Amino acid sequence: METTASISTSVPPLTKTMTNVQLGLVSASLAVGVITIIINPLTLLALFKQKMITKSSINLFIASLCCSDFIFGIAAFLFQLQKILQLNSTNGDAIVILNFVAGSLTVVGFFVSNANALLITYDRAYAIVAPFEYKSQVSIRKASIALAVAWTSALLQALVPIAINIALAGEAVIVEFPSELLSYSFRLYWVTPVMYIGTATNVLLYAVIVISYIKTKKKVQSSTSSSELRNRRMTRTVTMVIGTLLIGSIPIVTIAAFSDNPDAPYMWSYRMFYDIATLCTVIPTFFNNFLYVWQLPDYNRAQPTEDQMDAFMLKIYKPFLCHIAQNLTDRFPSLPLLKNLPSSLCLKNSWTTLQMEGRRLEIKPIIQPAH
Repeated sequence: METTASISTSVPPLTKTMTNVQLGLVSASLAVGVITIIINPLTLLALFKQKMITKSSINLFIASLCCSDFIFGIAAFLFQLQKILQLNSTNGDAIVILNFVAGSLTVVGFFVSNANALLITYDRAYAIVAPFEYKSQVSIRKASIALAVAWTSALLQALVPIAINIALAGEAVIVEFPSELLSYSFRLYWVTPVMYIGTATNVLLYAVIVISYIKTKKKVQSSTSSSELRNRRMTRTVTMVIGTLLIGSIPIVTIAAFSDNPDAPYMWSYRMFYDIATLCTVIPTFFNNFLYVWQLPDYNRAQPTEDQMDAFMLKIYKPFLCHIAQNLTDRFPSLPLLKNLPSSLCLKNSWTTLQMEGRRLEIKPIIQPAH
């Protein structure tokens, strides 16, 4: 199997070569991370613009999930990026810092995302099982308090053990997996049980939501109440969102039951399945945003217009992406992944707007060629 160039760093690297399979998985995670970093802020911006976050507790929970997904997307992007940079980088200290930051964000994103998913599932289960009690008991203030507790506890569970582990070790080193920033005993007696208990609780509440939703479906269909119909659409959307989160978490939950053999070749090893599990976990962080727009009319109306998206891509995203691509190519000219990247991104006529008008597809350049 073909491999890329070996790493040359001042810090002993963990992986001296990268197979094509590993490079493909890492590249896919990088791409998904970029999409997540772009999509979630747009959803949050739309919610703030339309003042939807303060309308209901579930909107507040969804906004919180977008924030944790954004953090997780940044973490996945940075952690996979430092793997790529290890191939050619000679600055070992920079790799250690990037590895530590990405790993810490991954641990934080793990705890916060699980807390948000649990709050969303509980909110919908409560709303569909006891709708009248839900309306009288649940409020924005109580939801804000619940989120404050969830975020605070998640940050403490992530950052305090990492700080203690580094203090005991005396230095930060490059880790192969983000969980290795935590001590083995903390992972064994706290993180793993929390992950399994949280997943089992979400599955149980998810089953309650689905069963209750099916039972009340005919009753809601015969009702003319717009609030009940809106509540039903939200429940259906949350069912899809939590379903994608649960499906995406199955690989990482499964791989947690096994141990790594660092001497084994990458193909069909623990590291390969961990990279696959990471990709499966990151995919729902951007995919759920499309579910909101698809299922909820309020979210659909809050999304930016085509002209606003064109302006964002042209004035902000494209220059930012071109700048990163050019810097990476200048620094690592021999890296296969980056060859021809700037030329494919930064051509003046490469960005187009696709507009569907009936059955006619019109392609209109955003940037007109200079005369």
